[in-house]
Amino acid sequence: MRIRKSRIADNIFLLRFDSQYALASTFLRIQEHHESPTFRNRVFTLEQYMDWYAERFGAFTYYEDWSGFNVPSTAFEPFYEGVFDPLLRKEERLLRLFKRQRSPFYVIGIADEADLQHEVAHALYFTRPDYRKEVKRAMRAYDTASLHTRLAPGYHRAVWADEVHAYLATPGSWLGSIPKRLQPLRRELRAIFRRHAGALGLSTTSLRGGSESA
Repeated sequence: MRIRKSRIADNIFLLRFDSQYALASTFLRIQEHHESPTFRNRVFTLEQYMDWYAERFGAFTYYEDWSGFNVPSTAFEPFYEGVFDPLLRKEERLLRLFKRQRSPFYVIGIADEADLQHEVAHALYFTRPDYRKEVKRAMRAYDTASLHTRLAPGYHRAVWADEVHAYLATPGSWLGSIPKRLQPLRRELRAIFRRHAGALGLSTTSLRGGSESA
């Protein structure tokens, strides 16, 4: 399994995987420890999560359902501390990539370039206070509860605002059709995203390629 690692901005790292299966099976527990509606901040085995997912969604289709991942460095901490013991080999390999990284950082993982902008939006929201402040100010004027309802089966409420922002600010239709009343918010968030990403040199073109493999 090849992982191409690159730093795309200060404290923002991009990992490119050769397949969606390799990506999703590597990130699953770290991602879901961070944002699952049931497993957030809990210690769990892969089997426990698979059973829960199959019961909630009718089958374990996680590796086919999810193609982009994003986690703050805080999500790695219990894995480094040995709380999740034993680690999967894929998790060990992922952790080795950042074992010397000390300052707070953000990791995004993709197997398809189509997911890149969405994941970068999450990274900006976590690492750039000015960006997060602008996003929250824009969203304050709108009722996004209908989108929260769509997110509830797969996401903890703690990340709903970030998820809504990322889906509105970048291309993608996972949440389905966006209500007409939220279209002005979508335009505003996309403008905020383009401005901040551009200021960091994070254009679509500049995000292609990789500089390090593992």
